[in-house]
Amino acid sequence: MNGAAPNHWLGLNWQISLTTGWGIAGLNMAHAMERDGRFKAVPLYPIAQLKSVQEENTDFLGKLRRREREVVRLTQDCEEGRLHCDFPVIHSLGNFFHKNGFKEKVKTRPDQIECLGTSDYSIIFFEDNSPNEHTTENARQFEIIFGGSSWNTRVLREHGLANMDTFLQGVDLELFAPARKLDDEKFVIFSGGKLEYRKGQDIVLAAFREFAKTHPDAVLAVAWNNPWPKSMADIVRSGLVEGVPEKTSDGTQGFSEWAGVNGISPEQFHDSGLVPNHLMPKLFSQVDVAVFPNRCEGGTNLVAMEAMASGIPCILSANTGHLDLIQDDNCYPLHQQGAVMPTADFAGTRDWGESDVAEVVECFERVYTDRTEARRRGEQATKFMQDWSWEKRTSYLIDRITQ
Repeated sequence: MNGAAPNHWLGLNWQISLTTGWGIAGLNMAHAMERDGRFKAVPLYPIAQLKSVQEENTDFLGKLRRREREVVRLTQDCEEGRLHCDFPVIHSLGNFFHKNGFKEKVKTRPDQIECLGTSDYSIIFFEDNSPNEHTTENARQFEIIFGGSSWNTRVLREHGLANMDTFLQGVDLELFAPARKLDDEKFVIFSGGKLEYRKGQDIVLAAFREFAKTHPDAVLAVAWNNPWPKSMADIVRSGLVEGVPEKTSDGTQGFSEWAGVNGISPEQFHDSGLVPNHLMPKLFSQVDVAVFPNRCEGGTNLVAMEAMASGIPCILSANTGHLDLIQDDNCYPLHQQGAVMPTADFAGTRDWGESDVAEVVECFERVYTDRTEARRRGEQATKFMQDWSWEKRTSYLIDRITQ
């Protein structure tokens, strides 16, 4: 790509979309860069699933599409499956960072072309706490590795990596803001994040099942869509639930049926399906409390951050990436965190936490019986999140890259 790109381009080497954490982060970072002015984001991976983007963002999306087409044109002539960009590139990293053969896994483009920049940086979100000699070797490829949470950064620094910093993702504070819930007869508990053992929806279901016995006005509203259904298989591992959700004849992922098998009546369960990010505020406006008993978060849990910015009192497991979000009065922390044994997918579960079902039920009851206190914690959460704008977080990243 020599001589073809302006010197103020900055490559984002992952897929921008509205339906994944990485995708949402990429879109918001790109938009923040455009407003910052020092760089213009260039998608190095084909953009996907942005048909429902907000109308006011269509012009910006057009700019991204044009830059994407320029990259596609230039990749047609690249040699040896490697694209040398004459601008810096930020790469996305995950649990594979601890694996041998890491360079092959970094080829995230569907055409298996490796993208390299004039300088290479990375943002990492990992849950597998098992750094080893491969981690050390892989780290040498990057000028700076930005941990997606203080926990991620600490683990890698303790392993001996010196080229570390922290990049805490942001929130669209114009989109996610408090909205008064309409008074009705239902007490709505929200649970979000793709359904899998690590996210702890089995804990949510077990706690709600107990709470619902004495609160017939309670409804569990979920946004559990998981584009990788095989990763749901471990949800039975804890013994708290039976069976695994199975896709139904109408194409849904079968969460309502699965909840029914586990003792939740249809009247007290609502599957919101796949909700585009910019429509989440409408869902949040109907919620009384959000619960996140996640066993581990490599990052800071974007869905939880958006709920907090929306003024929703949140119940958060006090472990790993969640610790960046927790203060004394801005949520309901789940302090009882038991050990979690390694799984087939995660060999290193040190620092993970097993939330106690009874403590979750107790938090539900606290919110239900003391709405004034719950509202106050929600207000404190909103105040806390005002420092987490995408503009501020992205500006720090650019500052570090340009030093």
